[in-house]
Amino acid sequence: MMFTIILLSICIHYIDSISVRKDNDITTVEFKNGISEGWSITENFTPSSPIPAKKEIELLRQTARNLSVELQTLEDTYEKDKTAPVMFYAVIRNKAFTYNVDTIIVFETTIVNEGDHYNNLDGVFVAPQKGTYLFAWTVTGSSSNYIMTELVVENNVIIGTGERNVSGGHPSGAMTSLCKMEKGDHAWIRTTGVTRSHYLYSYDNYPQSGFLGLLVLQE
Repeated sequence: MMFTIILLSICIHYIDSISVRKDNDITTVEFKNGISEGWSITENFTPSSPIPAKKEIELLRQTARNLSVELQTLEDTYEKDKTAPVMFYAVIRNKAFTYNVDTIIVFETTIVNEGDHYNNLDGVFVAPQKGTYLFAWTVTGSSSNYIMTELVVENNVIIGTGERNVSGGHPSGAMTSLCKMEKGDHAWIRTTGVTRSHYLYSYDNYPQSGFLGLLVLQE
């Protein structure tokens, strides 16, 4: 994109360097800034291509300048998007759920969501850029129930974690993972197929369940 802007600037300079004038019966094209000494075309000579008129040159000049401004705006937007932070952190508060197999866990309370790439309505994160992402999550259970979960990126299981409570209380399972994502890839946490029923417990004053992610290396 930067090359295109530079090329447009050269075109503008070239157009500005041309003046077209007609002196009696001789049409002359001159190049300023010492680019050329110019040449003359008599009225009996018909050029293979017409010499641009003054209005046409002005139109070309204005069109090139408008394109240059538009391209610069696109370049600024691209650079801003490229350097913007990408991170989110969401939790489940004061809720308990029983999930079936392969059910997406929705962490509905968003604490941080730079760029709004995590959707707290469906629990899915969408990668805005290609790169390496870090994800971490915690799930808490209760009683003698299973709560087994896994990180999924575009239907590929990255890694899983969970627990089965056999001694009372509210133990938690937690995991941190790195994975590569393409722009537009989706990532989420879901229950596994180890059992038909998963029970999640997430209340104040007890270990809560949360999910975070961030872009650590852009490609």
